[in-house]
Amino acid sequence: MAFAAFLAGLATVMLLAPDTPAARWLHRHCVEELLDLAGRLERKHILFLVVGLVSIQAFAMTLPAELAVAMAWDVTVYVDLIIAGWTLSAFARLRSIKAWVAMKVRASLLRLHRRRVRARRVRRPVESIGAANDDDPAPARVALAA
Repeated sequence: MAFAAFLAGLATVMLLAPDTPAARWLHRHCVEELLDLAGRLERKHILFLVVGLVSIQAFAMTLPAELAVAMAWDVTVYVDLIIAGWTLSAFARLRSIKAWVAMKVRASLLRLHRRRVRARRVRRPVESIGAANDDDPAPARVALAA
């Protein structure tokens, strides 16, 4: 409880008297340096922290600490590769969906355009030719077969 009151007092100094040397020192060390540290963090650092905290407990029971850290790093690389592959496949799927939607929209616009532009034409009836009758043999073939 006392530590929380001490931190609240420091925050009060920084808010109520920002031009004093103590407030500037507190702002530099408590705000600016932490923001610089957070700006240098990358995805791999956060992944190593999360995976490391979970897997080091399991690995540390059976392995020395150095090997547990190496195994946690190995798992972190694996998880990072899985996330990168999933992201690339999601982008590829998104591009294919976008192309499919564009194709469908283009086809529907072309159909609407063709309906408006083309007038109906009257088709002439096709003269029907009699069907071939293969059941009656030709007279010349009958003579050859005999």
